[in-house]
This record gives sequence, C-alpha cells and structure tokens, in this order.
Amino acid sequence: MIILAASTLAVFFAAVSIVAGVILALLVLTQERTKTSNEGMAAFHRHLDALSDESREHLRSQLRDAKQRQTRG
Repeated sequence: MIILAASTLAVFFAAVSIVAGVILALLVLTQERTKTSNEGMAAFHRHLDALSDESREHLRSQLRDAKQRQTRG
C-alpha cells in the first residue's frame, strides 16, 4: 500500500514538473526578443534628434570638454 502511494505521488510530481517545463518553454519562446545594441543606439539618436538645439547644447559642451581632455593627455 505504501509503495503504491509513493509511486502515485512520484507520478504526480513528474506530471507537475513536465507541465511547468512546457509552460516555461512557451513563455520563453513567446517573449519578445530583446533589442540589440544597434537598435538601442538608433533609439538614442532618434531621442537626441527630437530634442531642440538649446537643450542639446549642454551635451555638446560636455562632449567637447571630454574630447579636449582626451587630446591633452
């Protein structure tokens, strides 16, 4: 009697594991693919292009300063 109950319990846990594995595989397969770094950079450049020249001036000055620091040393 105990052996029958143990094997029934093992079959139940095996079935639950298989169902959980299938559900996990379906979730992974249907998940939207992550963006590549090129797509991220393109989105960043689109975002910068959408900003006005006045708001980008601060960024330009930071880039100029960084370039000057690189050329100095």
